[in-house]
Amino acid sequence: MTAYALILAAGFSTRMAPRFKPLLPLPLPEGEKNALSVLCSLYEAEGVSPLVVGGNRAEATRREAEEHGALFALNAHPERGMFSSIRAGMAALPGDCTHVFVHPVDIPLVRRMTIRSLLDAAQTLEYVPLIPAFRGEAGHPPLFPASVRQAVLAAGDNGCLRTVMESLAPVQVPVADSFILRDMDSPGDYAALCALAPFRNTFCIEEAKELLRVRRVQERGVRHSLAVGRVAARFARALNEARSAAGASLLDEQLAEAGGIVHDVCKGEHHHEAAAGRLLRGWGMESMARLVEDHRDMTVPDDVPLSEREIIFLADKYVRGSEAVPLEERFRSKMDCYPDDPEAVAAIAGRMTRAAGMAARLARECGQNPEELAREALAPAL
Repeated sequence: MTAYALILAAGFSTRMAPRFKPLLPLPLPEGEKNALSVLCSLYEAEGVSPLVVGGNRAEATRREAEEHGALFALNAHPERGMFSSIRAGMAALPGDCTHVFVHPVDIPLVRRMTIRSLLDAAQTLEYVPLIPAFRGEAGHPPLFPASVRQAVLAAGDNGCLRTVMESLAPVQVPVADSFILRDMDSPGDYAALCALAPFRNTFCIEEAKELLRVRRVQERGVRHSLAVGRVAARFARALNEARSAAGASLLDEQLAEAGGIVHDVCKGEHHHEAAAGRLLRGWGMESMARLVEDHRDMTVPDDVPLSEREIIFLADKYVRGSEAVPLEERFRSKMDCYPDDPEAVAAIAGRMTRAAGMAARLARECGQNPEELAREALAPAL
């Protein structure tokens, strides 16, 4: 497979005037980058060659594309609309192209996981358009077989990509990426994206839940993961109450819950916690990877503040199935699985001791009993 990405950056940014959407800065976790640079980097990271289509302010767009080593195609008539840019890009595709993404520059925060999911799906669904969907809602970017080029070029500038796509019976590919739906057509949209950009490498709670569905986690595992998320959020809130009174830095309660939800996303694989870390890191989600990759066992020095990472680890130890359980009972039940393996029992006892030490620290710092907090978090709603 040789894939290219048409990044459509030829428009007039009328609703954003005098700003030019392709060059608008976004405050990403790794630093500020403009929208066109973000998308070029996205595709380069997944081995996809970006082909930028410029028109309005073409030279500025060309310079930015060339800084990334991207190909550039000129739409000589951008006033004819987006489909004219798609046609200009399709006409400029190299002959070795087997698949092509179509990505408007004003949807810049799409994650690597979405691009990878579409490429993986194309290995078996080779000849149909693929559309990413978050919770059933279709978004960008679609991925087309290169054969769509003829249909696009034959349609003329008055054609419509949707019409071309529907004639080819597209297939939705579920992804846990709400950014496929977020554009920046207006100043308000842009302000909202700027507020979200620092969190591009972490899941929100709804994305975390969707990831379990996308990864086909069994229902029992889903119930456990949701319970761990609720307990982690309750632990974080208890710590925040104490830290707020002391004027200390606060935890992100939503991040703690999202991390708890995804902590077992690779359950069933060898060393599933490390496998989850590799999965998330492979999508460029370093922050999420660190939250979950050590949840089986960890320690933290007393002079290092407890973070969402330790909170998730501890929350997992207070949940068996989807119910709250005393810490010692959680570990004793595991020991009972190895009556004839003293080494395994000793290893589990060591993990219990370390978890108990962290639980004692949480209790000291928030002034509340972790087991009681866990039971409160999982109590049935009245």
